[in-house]
Amino acid sequence: MTRLAHAVSPAITQWPTLAVYAALPTVGLIAGPSYAGLVFGLGLVQFLGVIGVERRIPVPDPALGLLAIVFAAMSWASVVWAIDPAHSRGAALQVTLISAGCLVFLAATPLPDATATNRLFLVLTAATVLGAAIIVTDWVLGDRFESLVMHRPAAGVATKYNRGIDYLVLIAWPQVAFAVWYRRWWQVALLAAALAAVLVVGLSLAGQAAALVGIIVLALAFRLPRAVLGLLAGGMTLFALAAPFGLRLLTTHRAVLAAYLKHSGFERLEIWDSATTHVLERPLLGWGIGNAEAIPSALLQSSHGVYPHNQWIELWVETGAIGAALGLAFALLILRRISRVAAPVRPFACAVFAAAVVISYVNFEVTTDSWWAALAASAWLFAALDHRMRVR
Repeated sequence: MTRLAHAVSPAITQWPTLAVYAALPTVGLIAGPSYAGLVFGLGLVQFLGVIGVERRIPVPDPALGLLAIVFAAMSWASVVWAIDPAHSRGAALQVTLISAGCLVFLAATPLPDATATNRLFLVLTAATVLGAAIIVTDWVLGDRFESLVMHRPAAGVATKYNRGIDYLVLIAWPQVAFAVWYRRWWQVALLAAALAAVLVVGLSLAGQAAALVGIIVLALAFRLPRAVLGLLAGGMTLFALAAPFGLRLLTTHRAVLAAYLKHSGFERLEIWDSATTHVLERPLLGWGIGNAEAIPSALLQSSHGVYPHNQWIELWVETGAIGAALGLAFALLILRRISRVAAPVRPFACAVFAAAVVISYVNFEVTTDSWWAALAASAWLFAALDHRMRVR
């Protein structure tokens, strides 16, 4: 039985992981929501493989597991005071399944050995270049390929790449970290060129802003390695706890800012104006998980609002100060984990953390499963890098 386990295990653990990560910068770039099925599906396969072959149950990170349980419990409890209990129950179920999917994926997907690590990051680089080639070619052709994929007219369909672009920004950083660690400057150049092409051709301002902030934080992490984590923790605390008040102040001047913003940017200011008003109406427990869209919005001249396009404001609106505090605790826990990774990896992990915060401030819902799948996929790559550096 032991020999059989050793013979079967590599096929169960390494090749599905390689296949999924090869699909993330290609299939995932074309269809961002596919991240959820790819990553969580891989986690399930690995989970069943560990149980079937190794005869054990993977144990999730205790601190992450505890936070996930507490937030899921609060989400279910919020059904009691939600203005739309049915919608809130659905959102609570989403929170529970997403949390379980992330924990299972991170616990069950084994870290690769040296050979598998090298193969994984080479394949990832090739897939990233291929993904960039696809989006650039489609841009030249007038987005006809994405039009066929989405079954929509070509006009305006380019924005459907945006989710995949945002996620690509996250999984690009561990790739760059690997290439720099091995001093493969040709690989760094390929990744930089591919990502630059995607960001220039694509329409995702969130991805562009996240990449820029990531570069700034990376430089800061190399220049002030001891101070950067403290600065990130302080900034994160400010962004999380002061979000309703800071954005409220910002939205009062949206007429002045309109001249400097795209239409989508101005729309976000209007949405945040409405959302921050609702925060002040139920500041402690919020309106119920998943209920931001169910709140009538006179400002938007709609019987129902729209989702806040800012995960921190959404936490405040739907789960109040308690939910926002849990979100902050999660962010600070991640920074604590980053402080413990190998020194060569740490600046890049800081960069992806900052990039993720930028995206969370302008895009996606707390219950967007593909967003959490992308975060988990990036976290696992950093864990793989950290593991290889420590056993080298």
